[in-house]
Amino acid sequence: MNTYLKLKGEERNSFLQSKFLYYRKFNTYVVLFASLASITYFISDCQLFGRFAWETLFQRLFILVPLTAFLIVNARCTNYKIMSIFSQFMAHMMMWCTIGAIYYLPIKTHASEGFIIMHIVFMACTFASPFWVSTISHCCVFLNIIVSHQFNHYENIDIMFSLGLPCMLGIIATNYVMCGVYFDTYTVKHQLEDSLVMDPLTKVYNRHKLPSIVNGRAFDFEGVDDVSVLMADIDFFKHINDTYGHDKGDEVLKSVANVIKGCTRSNDYIIRWGGEEFVVIMPNCPIDQAVNVAERIREKVAATDNGVCPVTISLGVARYDGFNYENAITAADKALYEAKESGRNRVVSA
Repeated sequence: MNTYLKLKGEERNSFLQSKFLYYRKFNTYVVLFASLASITYFISDCQLFGRFAWETLFQRLFILVPLTAFLIVNARCTNYKIMSIFSQFMAHMMMWCTIGAIYYLPIKTHASEGFIIMHIVFMACTFASPFWVSTISHCCVFLNIIVSHQFNHYENIDIMFSLGLPCMLGIIATNYVMCGVYFDTYTVKHQLEDSLVMDPLTKVYNRHKLPSIVNGRAFDFEGVDDVSVLMADIDFFKHINDTYGHDKGDEVLKSVANVIKGCTRSNDYIIRWGGEEFVVIMPNCPIDQAVNVAERIREKVAATDNGVCPVTISLGVARYDGFNYENAITAADKALYEAKESGRNRVVSA
């Protein structure tokens, strides 16, 4: 557990974004209800004054200003970096509204109880936040107390620290464990998702991957100009199965898939289209470059020892018109058919 700390780059961002989205609704309600609940501290202000506490009314109500901004941004933004920092900011704003009210209170002895409650608010806000963001933010609770002590002159600041420090350490430890628990859920979720879109034999995508990269009939690639489609078919594959058996045929399929993976980029989509056919969707790849990739695949397949028998492959390449991905796949399929008809072990461009 907790190997999430080892995540780097895009993988780490994907995990943190997923974690935020999972807890987003909970986080929104925490900020909303905690902010509104903090206003009710005005009742205790009135009790301490023994009358209507005009002095603290503005401080108690001021939280509605950042809360309104938070709700507006939260409705439009799903970026974990922005919203987790904004959530932690809201917790600090609740604390500073309380600090502003304490300044006017005739008795400041009960400030420690209020700050303990604030620790609970910070704990609730940690679920949707990255571990390092919530940890740094929670440590700043004590900075808030130290700074505000300069003008509030708390009567029991030592009690605030002796009670607050164990709370902070416990909440940090809890957040660490909860991140690990969600990472386990995240890992299983992705394994299940992968099992739906991955071909178990060749470890490339299957056709179920297609809906995630298209929008209607168009490829859904942001900021991409040229998209090429490559279709490949193993020559005389039925003869390989009939001669060597389906187990050996599977070995040939895995070998060809590995060659295709080795000749393409990490952002290309390799799909086992069916049987011995593969489709490769290549974003930001002009047709001439796609032809070069196809030639490299063809040559590498013919030169690779797959442990069964010599194998060749035929390939068709087509350019995506920017509107209908099916047209590109159909054109690549026709080019592949032409490669087969003209002698196999060759590349034809549509």
